[in-house]
Amino acid sequence: MITRRATEQADIDRAIAIDEMVIGSDERSGYISSVAARGGLSVATLDNEIRAFCCLDHQYFFEQPFISLLIVDPGARRRGLGLKLLSFNSQGRREVWTSTNRSNVAMRALLEKSGWRLCGELEGLDAGDPEQFFKTP
Repeated sequence: MITRRATEQADIDRAIAIDEMVIGSDERSGYISSVAARGGLSVATLDNEIRAFCCLDHQYFFEQPFISLLIVDPGARRRGLGLKLLSFNSQGRREVWTSTNRSNVAMRALLEKSGWRLCGELEGLDAGDPEQFFKTP
């Protein structure tokens, strides 16, 4: 398993393909490309194939490092790729933030396992499903 910054167009294309597979549309492709252009896209490989990606965006959340997307190919889940990407993107930083819906049990479990701290909750972004905000320990 290798975790690294995405620097090649093929890396970006694969991240977009994984995202499309998971959400069923390409609506975030422009965003993923823009994060990559700023150096914030990282990927994790399994058996020499990119199977997960992470967008670390410095412009997204009050100019604090913020993981706006962490997506793992459904066929590669529960193999440590998410943990590796969280660690890779928080390494050497004073703090990093992220958020997820309360209903996203898998992401909340990943954050808890990684020692991230729940800092608060915001209602109203998604009806009936509050957004929970976390930061590195």
